[in-house]
Amino acid sequence: MNWLIAIIICAIIGGIIGYVNSGKKEDAVGGALAGGIGCGYIILQIVLAILGLWITVKIFSWLF
Repeated sequence: MNWLIAIIICAIIGGIIGYVNSGKKEDAVGGALAGGIGCGYIILQIVLAILGLWITVKIFSWLF
């Protein structure tokens, strides 16, 4: 649930920045979308890194 809150907060900040910079609704939606997708991508990279480390530990524990 904390990850979802982080994505929502990033999307809100991106939307605010997009609206302040242009003053149009379309750019606010684009900023919110970019912020949410960017934050989600970073969280996905963290999860994949942890998964890779976990698999490496499991393989080494099986080998040795």
